[in-house]
Amino acid sequence: MSRAQMIRHPGPRSATRRFVVPGHARRVAIPLPRGEVLAAAVAAAMDALGCDTAVLVLDGLAVGPYHYVMPATESPDGKRAAWYSRTYSGDSAILEHATATVGRRNGEWFVHCHAVWDRETGRTKPGHLLPDSVTVAEDATITGFVFDGGLFEIADDAETGFAVFRPRPMSLAGPAGQPVNAAIVSLAPFEDVGEAVAQIFGELGLEDAQLLGLGSLIGADFESGPSMESPISEVFLLPRARPGHLPMHCVDQDGAVFRGVVRPGTATVLVTFEMILVTADL
Repeated sequence: MSRAQMIRHPGPRSATRRFVVPGHARRVAIPLPRGEVLAAAVAAAMDALGCDTAVLVLDGLAVGPYHYVMPATESPDGKRAAWYSRTYSGDSAILEHATATVGRRNGEWFVHCHAVWDRETGRTKPGHLLPDSVTVAEDATITGFVFDGGLFEIADDAETGFAVFRPRPMSLAGPAGQPVNAAIVSLAPFEDVGEAVAQIFGELGLEDAQLLGLGSLIGADFESGPSMESPISEVFLLPRARPGHLPMHCVDQDGAVFRGVVRPGTATVLVTFEMILVTADL
């Protein structure tokens, strides 16, 4: 039995498997004040920037207190293929790597964040941070890409039973003739991340794209190191990801951690995978 055959989602398969909205991205640096709640600080920055959506990098951010969940299988209705653990807490940590998608839920800013951090114990821990329950511990500046021409918006997905980010087109703001240099993307279950990225990259004609993104996989194999056999996981792309080269940090339902460049054809989406593709020279 393949890993994918171990997963059965409760709803009908959606007709669209790759949701892609091209638009214009620009690199930004965002100050985060000490003592602010992460979600609120990011929302204020988004309002000030006047953009549609964003994917941000929180590497090096000091946080605390903070709350997070882990991947799990016990969904409340017993039907969904995956779910979240109970909520865990920590007093202080420094995010080693972290990626956050910023979009809208019911019209309000919403932040979805996967991360790995150094805890006060000196050990690292991965998880799904809860940005409305994470405090910025020190003044910091985070970076990333803001995007115009499309919006990540939370939508109910009948196939998986989850509310997930889906890109929705918006009018492209800015000067006339502003070039398309990026796309926001989400992938449906059972799509291979590497194959989808390569094809979308080619169809859009972007030059040597770089990637930021996060999601969940049905296991994975890596160019070196052990495979992640569990079909339940949460993952995010590591720095220097590009088409044909997808380094990821992964954690499975047992808390086992995997990190490496995924082998082609072995990174199959569990629930969703959301990302931004941006021309590498931006």
